[in-house]
Amino acid sequence: MKKGLKIASNLAIFLLITGFVWFMASSVNKDNSPGYGNVGLSEEPFESPYTQVAYFDLPDEINRFELYDNKLFVSAGQAIYIYDTEGKLLTNFHVEPDVRDIAVEGELIYLLYPTSIAVYLSDGQLFHQWEACSELSDYCSFTIASDAVFVTDAENKNICKYTTEGYFVKFIQSPRGFIIPSYSFDIDSWNDTIYAVNSGRHSIETYTLNGDFITSFGVSGTAAGSFAGCCNPVYIAFTPCGTLITSEKGIPRISNFERNGTFNEMWLNNRMLASRSDACRIRAGKDRLIVAIRNRIVIFDQK
Repeated sequence: MKKGLKIASNLAIFLLITGFVWFMASSVNKDNSPGYGNVGLSEEPFESPYTQVAYFDLPDEINRFELYDNKLFVSAGQAIYIYDTEGKLLTNFHVEPDVRDIAVEGELIYLLYPTSIAVYLSDGQLFHQWEACSELSDYCSFTIASDAVFVTDAENKNICKYTTEGYFVKFIQSPRGFIIPSYSFDIDSWNDTIYAVNSGRHSIETYTLNGDFITSFGVSGTAAGSFAGCCNPVYIAFTPCGTLITSEKGIPRISNFERNGTFNEMWLNNRMLASRSDACRIRAGKDRLIVAIRNRIVIFDQK
């Protein structure tokens, strides 16, 4: 009798262990799925205005990328890669590690580092470089507008304005105070207006080129058009026609707004993005949306 109970007990333990191992193996296989469009958390019905048309991988994780003159300028690892918009590699060159952001103006490629800015020619030659105006700076993102460079500083919770030659102009402070968890301090510009993410307040703030505060918009929440979690949105960008795109983390999604903050629609939900929680870097061309996550560039075209 005792022997029978022992055998039954051992069999039950064996079945439990086998079931656990099978569950873990299945979970790992799902997490590592290379497909785009089968990963996500949301179960809500959603019809995207975009469809995936192509993707390509880089040898290292992507830091940031820029779309300029129908070319993709990608910072990954310790190199800058230049592609056409179909994913064909045109050239690449070596740079110092820890690039935080990239911007392109004419023949010049601007790279943002935690405490400096470097400017390269398209052939990889270093053209110019300058150090941050504060030794305690920790730069996150930058944008170039009207011969000026506007840089977000996560350590000092402000925006630094430089000339494109590297001369410091002024600090720009938020009247509400920037709250910046997790380096979510993106910045972009449209014509004569600067747009800066205040992620801890779930909002986007606008400024004049002189650094004067204009307005702030954004609503906390999980519904489409709102920003949830500790620090959203993470990234912003503009379409060629001037509408604003936002990218969120937590439950990743990409949405479109008017420049005054009016919500238009969600473009991509988490099921269309190969990220469990990370925000995707974004750029938009005519009828085209380009997304970067980890070491992959994914291209979507408007339906």
